[in-house]
Parts: sequence; C-alpha cells; structure tokens
Amino acid sequence: MAHELYHTILLMAAGINFLIAFVLLYNNIWYRYYGIYCRARILVALCYVVFAAGFAMHAYLEWRTFWPAAASTLSVSYFHVGAVLFGWSHTSLLRPDYLTRKIVVRDLTILVAGLISYWTAVVSLPLYLSHFSFIIFFVHASTIAFIFYYTYFQVRRNLMQMPADEKAPKWWTPETKRTVLSGHHSFVISCHLIVLFGIGSIVVTAIFPHRITPYTVLLCLGIAVFCYIFYSLAEYGNVIDAATYATEDAEKQ
Repeated sequence: MAHELYHTILLMAAGINFLIAFVLLYNNIWYRYYGIYCRARILVALCYVVFAAGFAMHAYLEWRTFWPAAASTLSVSYFHVGAVLFGWSHTSLLRPDYLTRKIVVRDLTILVAGLISYWTAVVSLPLYLSHFSFIIFFVHASTIAFIFYYTYFQVRRNLMQMPADEKAPKWWTPETKRTVLSGHHSFVISCHLIVLFGIGSIVVTAIFPHRITPYTVLLCLGIAVFCYIFYSLAEYGNVIDAATYATEDAEKQ
C-alpha cells in the first residue's frame, strides 16, 4: 500500500509540474515586451519540466526500493539543474544584468562536472563514498543561494532608499513600493522553501535510504513548494511594469 501511494504521488507530482510548465509557457506571450521576466518564466518552466521528468523516472525505474544510491543520485542531479535555473531566473529578476555569458559558462561547467561525478561515483564507488561526490552540488547550490540572498538585500536596501518626495518618479507611489517589495519578498520565501526542500530530501535520503513513506510525505510538501513558486512568479507579473522600473532605478543608486 505504501509503495502504491508513493508511486501515485510521484506520477501526480510529475503531472502537476508538467501542467505548471505548460501554463507558464502558454501565458508567456502576454509578457513578450518584458524580456527579463519572459526569460525567467521560460527558465522556471524548464526547471519544472526537469523535476517532472525526474519524478517520472523515479516512478518508472523504482530505484528507491532496490538501488537507493542511484535514486539519490537522480534526485541530486535534478536538484542541481533546478538550482542553476532558479539562480538564473530569480536573481535576474532582481538584477537584470546578472545573467552574463561568464555566469552561464561558469554554472554550466560546474553542473556538467557535477553530473559526471555523481553518476561515475554511483556505479564505481561504495555507497558511503559515492555520497562524497555530492559536495559539488552542496558548494555550488550554496553559492547560488548566497548570490540570490545578497542581491535581494542589496536591491531591497536601494528601493527603501529611493526618494519619497517630489524627486521620486511619478510611478513610485507608496502603494507601488509596498507591492514591489512584497513581490521580491515572495521570491525570498520561494528560495527558503527550495533550500528547505532540498535539505529535507538529503536528510531523508541519509536517514531512510530504503523507506518509502518518508519520501511520500516529502513529495507532498514538494508539490506545495512548486505551487507556491508558480504563484509568486505569476503574481509578480501583475506588477511587472512597476517592478521593472523599480529594479532598473534601484540599480542606478
């Protein structure tokens, strides 16, 4: 029964992620004049597709029941891809000039090196040693998260320091300020949730390598995380005019 429930939740999570990705791409035409936001939606949609494919592979291969090391490696693989895509999408929304060619090459190089390392280790090293290859993921993901948080607090400080008198832009009203800051704050919550979900997955893997029920609970929480990320990104689109102006002006300070 536990195994059947786990399998069902995996397929449900994959289906929900594919659906969210479709909605993000389908509605993206309405934001074609907002290049950074449009690109962010595409990157997040790709992230959902990667996670959906990972969940579907878990359901099909069923490695969790007889090859937990491979199951953990699969999870770390799509979490690493997701971390890169999240950094590219959400950090760029806070700082439009963030995603340079140098950043892309750096992240892709580390990502490819990590993926090769994870899968080479899982087929050639004992279980307790193969997990050491995940250090690449921990360091890279931590760096991406740090850059995002640093960017957020820098942009927030600049927005808070923008003039509130006659020198302020006409569009920069107190209500607009609250709305934009609220949208940026929802991105931080999204990052919190992703980090906690990733850490939770790693902890569960370490403590219950052969148990199914803990993963079922974790998947249910994961679905909630994915839905919130979609909600926060969609809500940001409702204030994209003010958010775009605010981010650009904040950079000038």
